[in-house]
Amino acid sequence: MNKTHKILIATMLLLGLGTVSVAENADAADPFRRFYSETCIPEAKKEGFTQAEAEKGCDCTVKTLRNKYSTQAFSTLLNKFRNGDGAAEQTLANHGTSCFEDIFGDILFEE
Repeated sequence: MNKTHKILIATMLLLGLGTVSVAENADAADPFRRFYSETCIPEAKKEGFTQAEAEKGCDCTVKTLRNKYSTQAFSTLLNKFRNGDGAAEQTLANHGTSCFEDIFGDILFEE
């Protein structure tokens, strides 16, 4: 996959973060970890990011979200996102944008 293709796919990822799995696991009590493991990482990898790129972007995104939202507030936002709320989707995408822009730079200027 060439660098331009990765950038286009990454942009699509940020604009529509995909779907959330409803699997119940140890992360169920922490909506930030659930978002990271069930949404951010799988969607980033699905869109062509390597595991390392996905982890870097998602680590940054979750850190940004933790700084902005309490656990309860983020849980509410995540539930709205799961239920198809466009504003919630855009909010999550906005928080990921700056994090994934750093990765775009790394991809563009690699070599």
